[in-house]
Order: sequence, then C-alpha cells, then structure tokens
Amino acid sequence: MNTFQSNESVCPVEILFALSGSHNMTLSTIGFTTGPVDARSPAPFYQDVGDNNTTPFDPKFVINPQIIATHDFSNAPPLDILIVPGGTGDFLLDNQHNFTMEHFIASRFDAAQYVLSVCTGATTLARAGVLAGRRATTNKSAWKWATASRHGSNITWVPSARWVEDGKVWTSSGVAAGMDMMYAFAGHYWGWDVANATVNKIEYTPHADRHWDAFAVVHDVPGADRNESLTDCLRPAGW
Repeated sequence: MNTFQSNESVCPVEILFALSGSHNMTLSTIGFTTGPVDARSPAPFYQDVGDNNTTPFDPKFVINPQIIATHDFSNAPPLDILIVPGGTGDFLLDNQHNFTMEHFIASRFDAAQYVLSVCTGATTLARAGVLAGRRATTNKSAWKWATASRHGSNITWVPSARWVEDGKVWTSSGVAAGMDMMYAFAGHYWGWDVANATVNKIEYTPHADRHWDAFAVVHDVPGADRNESLTDCLRPAGW
C-alpha cells in the first residue's frame, strides 16, 4: 500500500487480532517501503471515469493516521492469506499509471490460499488480472471508476452484494463492509462457533447476509436490486 483507508485496513484485522490469542497466526503489513504509511494521499488525485473531468481533490486537510509497513514488495514473506485494502491511494496510483502493487499480487496469487479485498481493493485485483473469469463486488460510491473495463476484462461485477466469494477470492463492498466479509471468512476458515464468539467478544454485530446491500441503492448502482429492503435486522452473532 502507498496510502491506506483506516477502516478498511484496521477493522478487518481487529477480528484477526481477537482470534490470534487462541489461533496461531502472524501478520505482515506490506507497503512500497517499510516504515510509516500515511492514510492521507501524498498528492492530489481524481477519479478517472472517462468524462474528461480531471479536477483533482486536494487532500491537504485530511487527517493522517499511520500504520507501520513491516515489509516492502521485495522482501515480503510467503503469504497464506493476502488482504488488499482500497482507499484514495488507488485513485492516485491510477492517475500515475503505477502497477507495482498489481505486479506483486499477480506474483503471489497462485501460492496464496486465499486473497481478500476490501472496497476498491477489488479494482487492484482486477488490474492484477486475478479476477478474470470470477464474480466480484466493490465500493458502491466509486462503482463507475472501480468497475471500468480498462481495469480488467471478463469480470462479473455484482452490484448488490455486501461481499462476494468466488473460489479462493473474496471481495467486499466499500470500507465498513470489509469487517462483515472478514466475519464470514472467519466462519468459513475457523468455523462458525469461533467466528461468532470472536465478534461477540469485541461487541460487533455483523451484517451476515452477503446479498444485503442498501448502498447499491443509495449510490444508484446500475443493476442494483431496488426491491430489497434497505433495513437489515441485526442481532448478536449466533443469537
């Protein structure tokens, strides 16, 4: 990552953090360089959606939490589960025609047991070529940019989905949806008793229906299911 979206990077990992006390795992955070990684984009950017509007957004007033990259793309260890967050840095990398992250993902895809993306991280997977022939979803407010055909072909983008599972590839909708996907993935990988106990421990109530997606309607995504209720009856996991 060159920048990160706080919720997309930290919140799904909170579930893994809660699991790690009883399930052995290690975490590697991979960036363009090791050391602090800013949440704020290092330069102005724009969403290139082919409408010739290249007026950049200047992020200079955006607050800037940081995380620490333990490895860069040249020295990252073997990865069983590769998690790719999204964020505004994706727009900047697109503006710069920078494919460094995509080359890394493509090089590690076959060896990984699972590859998960949050929000526009699915666009990074598309640009890496690993979504070809698969179903996927992504951020609904950035849908036009994220699903543009120039990012990748032969992808079935699912407009109404909190997350999508296709083989070893899991993709979530925008930002907060990554935590719901991680809950579902924990249930798939470690079992539902473990997943339910974990989210109840951290007092998180997940959206457990992968097909529920009110934000596809809110953001007027083409093909969204407008007959579906925009409310979701939430309850503690397993109750």
